[in-house]
Amino acid sequence: MAVTAGSTVALTPAPAANSQFNGWGGGCSGPGACEVVAKADVTVWADFQAKKPPPDPCVGIAAPDGVAMQQYVTAPHQGVTCYVGVGDANGTLAFPLLVNSASAHGTSIEFVSSGNVFLREGSSAAGGPRLIQQPSGVASAGGPPHFWPFGPAIDLGRWDTNGFALGETTWLASNSGVAGDPSGGVLLAGDLSSSVSAPLSHSAAMFTGGDKAAGVRWGPNALAASGPVFGAGVDTLGRSLVITGRGSDITAQWFERDGTPLTGEFTLVTGFSAAEHTWFETSALIGGGLAVLRMDLESSAVSKSGNIRAHALVVVSSGAASVQPAPDWMAQRPDRRLQIARGGRAYAALPLQAAGASCTQTIEVVSAEGASCGSRDYAIAAGTCDTNELTLAADGTVIQQLPASMETSTSAGSTCTWRFWTRALR
Repeated sequence: MAVTAGSTVALTPAPAANSQFNGWGGGCSGPGACEVVAKADVTVWADFQAKKPPPDPCVGIAAPDGVAMQQYVTAPHQGVTCYVGVGDANGTLAFPLLVNSASAHGTSIEFVSSGNVFLREGSSAAGGPRLIQQPSGVASAGGPPHFWPFGPAIDLGRWDTNGFALGETTWLASNSGVAGDPSGGVLLAGDLSSSVSAPLSHSAAMFTGGDKAAGVRWGPNALAASGPVFGAGVDTLGRSLVITGRGSDITAQWFERDGTPLTGEFTLVTGFSAAEHTWFETSALIGGGLAVLRMDLESSAVSKSGNIRAHALVVVSSGAASVQPAPDWMAQRPDRRLQIARGGRAYAALPLQAAGASCTQTIEVVSAEGASCGSRDYAIAAGTCDTNELTLAADGTVIQQLPASMETSTSAGSTCTWRFWTRALR
């Protein structure tokens, strides 16, 4: 180009959409601005380079594998209530049911291998226990034993990976929250006492996990908050979060894996308004930390027929006393529980129980960054039905409980049925 001698010429790089500007050469250098004074002929060039395509967030991650369905059916029982199943990393599945009839009362747990081989039947003194998944074996937390005379309590049980009982312990507990430790253990927080003769303390305690008899690993350690406990969670680093209330705010406190308080009470959500049945749960995040979920049961009676709603509110980095809003990809997947899957590289978005919902349940696999990496449908039947939550065993086995309306009923009672797809998300 020809310019007037002594004038200043400014050059601006204009890379194409698939290129990037690397820097100037000749009369200018480096990546910054380029201005030359026309005192003599001068040559300037610009270096451009094709952009590397962004890495695929789904490399090595895929939808659940298309493995064959297996099915386990119990013998019929009078007055039976069936519960969702869980499984450990060794391929042991645990299917719980509560029998409440004129001739029998109690909780039974049927242990089955992921190859559909019956192992043995266990029992629990707790009323309607919730099974808590462990890396090896299972734990449970439920209401107090039948005819318990001492007020509100939590019964904690343990079974090893072969289904053998490792003991139960009952603690006085009110306003309490329970959560499983992904590395093994059970967190209990609330107004607690290990003895009916000792006063309650507003505290948290971690119980042993793995193939170990039920015992206290740490605690009870006092909570910084004075308000009621609304939920709890443990992240992949073994740190415990206790969720509490303070007026219209929801607060929390972190404990180290040895029970040492990491923070005081800090705020999760301000100006919170609860519905008829509201509580909080957490989902462990890849690399540590927790997502805090608001949970609502859309039913005036706590029963298997209501919808359970879930909405991610905030995420909390491990041990941090501050929060961030739940990312869009998480908030845009309501009514799902996120569980780490695919060897810790992704999340499985698992549907919750729903009344009058599609009888086909879907698991979506999501990368750590929130990209959808595929999904698979798990059809129960055509049309709509009252579905139960879909669960994922620690070894990647997908477990689906059949709706009560589809169980077989005879004069001997009703069955409980679980379908499963062995290691479909290993």
